Amino acid sequence: MDDHVLVRAGLRSLLGQRFGDRFPLAEAASLSDALAWLKDHAHEVLVLLLDLHLPDTRGLAGLQLVRQLHPSVPVIVVSGLQDARIQDEAALHGAVAYVCKTGHEASLHALLERVEAIATGVGPPRAASPPRAARPLDDRLNKRQVQVLELILSSHDNQAIAHETGLSLGSVKNIVSSIFLVFNVRSRAELIGLFSN
Repeated sequence: MDDHVLVRAGLRSLLGQRFGDRFPLAEAASLSDALAWLKDHAHEVLVLLLDLHLPDTRGLAGLQLVRQLHPSVPVIVVSGLQDARIQDEAALHGAVAYVCKTGHEASLHALLERVEAIATGVGPPRAASPPRAARPLDDRLNKRQVQVLELILSSHDNQAIAHETGLSLGSVKNIVSSIFLVFNVRSRAELIGLFSN
């Protein structure tokens, strides 16, 4: 999933040429759209390509949420960032690979080879185990809760979440409380701890 139409089109064309006759391809422009699709199709997914910067997620929070909700889906992070620290953190959070979408031929080749390895069983058969402190979820998060959770995991306080989402402060507090109930936690620190190694 990627929020840039041209990037998605390019990846779809690239993957379609190599794998189109073997596997169906699907795309999403946001994390919420992808999670909604995965609710019914996760068992069909060979691998999920995930950009770290989508309209409704920032950094590794999206990866963490996908891994929590769908731990059996292998995730390859496709990002424009070439930061080794971020690559290491992505691996710690369960990404099976990290590919820079710089447009260099070597990066594209690495992506194709990684997908091929997963498809043929040479690479990790499924995604790595989720973080030890993680608790299983039951798909009770709606789109707004997912958005607010992403912002919490990105260290936004309620006021910042209200500004980012356009919600009133009271609405944000209600949504945060409902998220705490879903995860059976009492504080932000405890919630964030569920998504940490």
